[in-house]
Amino acid sequence: MPKNVDMYKGTDITFADGVVRTIKPLTIRQLREFMKVANNMKATDDGNLTDDDIDKMVAAAKIALKKVDPELSEDEDALEEALDLRSFQELMAVAMGGDPNQ
Repeated sequence: MPKNVDMYKGTDITFADGVVRTIKPLTIRQLREFMKVANNMKATDDGNLTDDDIDKMVAAAKIALKKVDPELSEDEDALEEALDLRSFQELMAVAMGGDPNQ
């Protein structure tokens, strides 16, 4: 796991819209809000996602992107176009203080 000094610099993630955004771990305040949404997401063994699951993914991404790209986090249509499963998984990992490459 990277040291806090390394994580503070952030991790570059290329989103589905081609834009590279530098994501930093969430503050405790942001993490509380984020986890309320993330804990309600259901992972299935078959990988099927419902509309409700996708709505929760978008809500979690909004929270994670508030300080990084406030304009994108407020525009749900643009956010849905900017996210794919890969970038969402990386965003989740970094937002919670992890390394998306592990």
